[in-house]
Order: sequence, then structure tokens, then C-alpha cells
Amino acid sequence: MDIIQSVFGVANNALNRKSNFVYINEDNVNALADKMKADGKVDFFGGDQEEDMNTYIEILKELIASSINYCYWYGAHDIRPNGVSSTSMYDNVNEVFEGVDHQALNLEKRIEGLIEILSENRYPLLEERKRHLRELCEDRKAEVFANMVNDQALPPVELFNEMVIRFQGFASDIFLKRASLFFIQLYRKFGWYEDNLMNILHVPADYQVPKILRYFNCINYSDKLSKKIDNSQLIEKHSLEEIQIRAATIIACTKLQMKLGWTIADIDTYLWTKRKESDKPFHLTITSDY
Repeated sequence: MDIIQSVFGVANNALNRKSNFVYINEDNVNALADKMKADGKVDFFGGDQEEDMNTYIEILKELIASSINYCYWYGAHDIRPNGVSSTSMYDNVNEVFEGVDHQALNLEKRIEGLIEILSENRYPLLEERKRHLRELCEDRKAEVFANMVNDQALPPVELFNEMVIRFQGFASDIFLKRASLFFIQLYRKFGWYEDNLMNILHVPADYQVPKILRYFNCINYSDKLSKKIDNSQLIEKHSLEEIQIRAATIIACTKLQMKLGWTIADIDTYLWTKRKESDKPFHLTITSDY
């Protein structure tokens, strides 16, 4: 089964409806592509990276972070309990790995320490985060998989498939946002997969990317859906409204990728780093998918 292509299949199927809530504006996609070309690519890390990183440990950290990189808001897009965010989550992951090396890893102890930190800081969906983290320790699955990635034991597409097969926490999202993000993060850190996965992967469809695509008028919502989002009303998980938002995000970003010849990571980086240009709410769906 071609798992990556199956994501695009679901996205196209979700948008191929007689009555839609979300629409892609081709003219504005073209206009945004011209703007992105003029602006140039964006460095996700801003050049601020350590040069002596332990590759295996960094893979593990990205696997852990990707497994819980979702839903930091509570009630409305701008209510963040204790200021939690993806940035604070990465800081917490780095904290429990401080000073660690491959030989003295004790991953289970570090995972439990991370769960305590997440609990103390009252991250939303805490029980889901705990479950996803503890799955990584089952039969040392995370360590085995990190070694496979580090050793490049399989071709990149097979590594992606292996991740989805091994970890239900990643596989449960039909659009595989966090699985895609894991490999994109490795590309950002190490430059891996530029000539393979980065040309065929889908964008990690979350809250922020559709928000900024809407800001650039690349995707448009029905009046009813627009009012829901602008008034911070919940959009039901797995509803056609929700999956069309994410489906349109995936398809629009792939169109941008084809027009620009950039990797999907470059497209995601540009859009995600523009997220603060709009102060409009993003859509609210309570989910561990993103």
C-alpha cells in the first residue's frame, strides 16, 4: 500500500463533493507562489543550530516531540494554559535529554520525567499525550526505529511506512500530520530526504497553515464555516468541515510546491513562519491529530 499517496487520495475525495465548505482559489494560489518566489525560502531555524549534535539522540527527540505536537489551546485560539506551545514542548523535551548520551539513555525514565513536566504545566489533552509517549517505550519501539532511521536501514519511503505501521499514535490521523512533520524536521536539521520524501510528502495539515492560506485567500470557506471559525465555535473532529479544511490545505500546498519547485518542507516553513501576520482565529477542533 502506498501510504503517502493514500493521504492525497483522501484529501481529493473530501473535496470532490457536490456541496463544499472549503474551496481552493487557483488565482490566489498562483499569486502567493509569485510572492513566495520573490521573498525566497525561509530558514526554519534561522541559522541557530548546534553543529555537534548527536544524530541518534536528535532523532529520538524529534520522534518524541512529533508524537505530542498537537492542541495547545483551550477554549479559544488565544487561550494557552501556562503559555504552553510547540516551543515550550520542545524546551521540555530538551530539558529531559540534557546531558544524555547514547550509552546512558534510559528512555523510559526520561519519558516519565517528560510526562511529569507536561502534567505540572497542565498541557491540554494530557491523557492522550501520556498514552502517545508511553507507546514509544513499548518493546523499545522508539529506540529500534530511531536506530533504523539513523542507520538508513530502509529507503525513505519504507521508513515512513514503517513508522505508520509501528506507532498507532501516528497512524491514527488519516492525514498523518505528525508523521509527515517528523521527517520534515529531520530534513530541516540534517538536510536528509531532499531528493525523495520532500518531493512526495504532504504538508503537515494543522491549525496554523490553513489559517495563513485563508489569510492569503488561497482557500475560502463558506459563510457558515467562516462564522464558526471567526466566533471560536468548535468544529467537530472528523466532520466534513474539518477534513475539508485540512484536505484543501494539503492540496493547495502541493499546488504551491509544483509551481515553485520547492520541497514540501520549504512550503510549510514559509507558511508557518507567516502565521503571526494574521490575528484571525484558526479553526478549533479538539484532537490529537494536530
